[in-house]
Amino acid sequence: MPKWFGRNLDAWSDTIHARGISEVIDSHDVLVVHVDRRGLFDGGRREALALADVFDGEQNRLVLHTLM
Repeated sequence: MPKWFGRNLDAWSDTIHARGISEVIDSHDVLVVHVDRRGLFDGGRREALALADVFDGEQNRLVLHTLM
């Protein structure tokens, strides 16, 4: 994602649901974002849960990986 994208959940939601904002995302039928369980996703943070709720599990998925 471009640096300007930032952490705005409305921008994420619009980009992955409405499409028409990012040619990179729009060029794929399904968006799958892989993240490690650290930083924002190191456990139960409200911001992480809000971001995870943006993904619908069908057209777009958030996959959390456990660090080894």
